[in-house]
Amino acid sequence: MRLLSLVILLWPISLAYAQETNDPDPHRFSASFAAFAEQDRDRPFEKGGIVFVGSSSVRRLDIPKYFPGIVALNRGFGGAHISDVNHYLEQAVLQYEPNTVVFFCGGNDLWSGKSPVQVRADFDAFTQALFDRVPKAKLIVLATRPSPKRIRIIEQERQLNALFEAAADRDKRVTYLDGSASRFLDEAGKPRPELYAEDQLHMNHAGYLIWREIIRPHLTSSANTQAQ
Repeated sequence: MRLLSLVILLWPISLAYAQETNDPDPHRFSASFAAFAEQDRDRPFEKGGIVFVGSSSVRRLDIPKYFPGIVALNRGFGGAHISDVNHYLEQAVLQYEPNTVVFFCGGNDLWSGKSPVQVRADFDAFTQALFDRVPKAKLIVLATRPSPKRIRIIEQERQLNALFEAAADRDKRVTYLDGSASRFLDEAGKPRPELYAEDQLHMNHAGYLIWREIIRPHLTSSANTQAQ
């Protein structure tokens, strides 16, 4: 009985430790953030703008090409987990005190073996930090996109997207864009290969056109739109 009580007592600590040590080393992105800091010194970004943040699909996004007239900052870094975004949150997002954040991350987390619940916990930490700093910010959350290369985790991706959607339902500052997943699936619920690059993981031009279509209506701040 005493042993059982000890196990119950230590279980939350063990779970927290397992979750913490399941995160990859965020310092692998130190060079990327050194480059971001140099960009900020050369071309300071005005506070109160639009920031895109997340993993490689954000990093590969050509904002001027797909969102002409929109002044926005790209802070995507390839291979990122949400835990990495949280580690660099001050440098990647908070220092700019954005009025709108476009967020795409979580797929790498699932692929590495994290559970949807753990990824959601990291997302909750992200949203809390964002809204603590900028309470009136808008957060646009792109659904985790399925891909032919990672088809074996499609169910976990669905579960995570349901958690993202539930978070948006509870907070009017959060908008969940299901089209980042549903628009990439065929009638049988399988990824549409014509929307992916040769690696069958990242999007091609046609995929980014879908992103443009679903994101653009949410980027309407006149303060961040240049004259066409």
